[in-house]
Amino acid sequence: MASGPTPVGVGFLPDRYANPDLKWEETKANNVGLNLGLFKNRFEIELDYYVRNTDNLLMINPLPDYMGAGGMGAVGAPMVNIGALTNKGWDISLNSTNISTKNFKWNSTLNLSHFKTKIKKFYSERASITRISWWLDNWAQRSIVGQSPWLFRGYIEDGLFQSLDEINNSAVPVDNNGNRLPTEQANGVWVGDVKYRDISGPEGVPDGKITVDDETYIGNPWPKLFGGFTNSLSYKGFELSAVITGSYGNDVYNYVARVNSNPNNINLSRNLLTHTMNYARPVTVDGQTRLENPGTDVARISYGPNANYSRITNKWVEDGSYLRLKNVSLTYNLPQSLLTGQKVVRGARITVGIQNAWTITGYSGYDPEVGANIGRNVSSDNQSVGLDAGRYPLTTVYTFSLGFDF
Repeated sequence: MASGPTPVGVGFLPDRYANPDLKWEETKANNVGLNLGLFKNRFEIELDYYVRNTDNLLMINPLPDYMGAGGMGAVGAPMVNIGALTNKGWDISLNSTNISTKNFKWNSTLNLSHFKTKIKKFYSERASITRISWWLDNWAQRSIVGQSPWLFRGYIEDGLFQSLDEINNSAVPVDNNGNRLPTEQANGVWVGDVKYRDISGPEGVPDGKITVDDETYIGNPWPKLFGGFTNSLSYKGFELSAVITGSYGNDVYNYVARVNSNPNNINLSRNLLTHTMNYARPVTVDGQTRLENPGTDVARISYGPNANYSRITNKWVEDGSYLRLKNVSLTYNLPQSLLTGQKVVRGARITVGIQNAWTITGYSGYDPEVGANIGRNVSSDNQSVGLDAGRYPLTTVYTFSLGFDF
């Protein structure tokens, strides 16, 4: 049950429609493993390959609001068994004793993992399932049969229009009647507006119009490879440990940069990135309209129907690969000779450490490790994955500790 307002005060209504046909989600897994030790186990290999098939996937049925599943006083859509997917992947761990002498030891561990998830089928005539984060300008991720789940959806940008001739010879958005927008500064398409790629039409041939059919998949949040590398070294009373983690091949949608690169937000007193002030400035000289700053990639200030700043596009999709020095610690164990003459303290150590020391990445945001979006308005049926909406980045932490054994 859920509470809700009524004309006579707070009332209660069913929170979600029941589904008497609901079944348990089932997962069947097949694993093949290999453990191998070489050179008197100084070098060990652990390999695991798996295939997991999941049927009766549990998910809230994504019904549109006009069916009564949303809005004030609505009863939520039912939980259903939406479909099936398969997950294939492998894990490999390499453990080695690089050096082992009386005073010096060096051990290493390398872990690498890869997985690929694919939607096998949906238990209905639905061709796709879309998650929409309405509070993020209708940011959308879609799942279709044969592809990984929750791929980014949006339009592809092909720069900015540089001249009126380019506009007239290119695909442009349409009005409510399906007609091309006019080449017009106020209520149409103009120099300095975003040029969208035309990818739809009969049999895949461009049709000269930009419509919702020109949306496509613009990013994949799942990494192709991720892992960690640990080294432990000891020399007499010193112990050094270092952990490196990373991922490769995943995309991140930099929503923070998108919001802060919109010059229309000047009147909203929002902070803007510096490059935003180089927004496109169309000028007309001798009857010819061109850009005063043709090298810019920031569209002109406009609330017009071309939707320069309201469409989700590939412009803000970035490579989220990174390599991070996750943890480093250095410990010194006091020699027993310094503890003689007393029977209270059996051992003592001093440790200094640093977490999140540095990160190597091509991502322009604060932190490429964004994960899934959390916070206000987020629920299981609209949660975004791989979108940077301003999650607080990991900070560098320095530690100093004293340890005693009694």
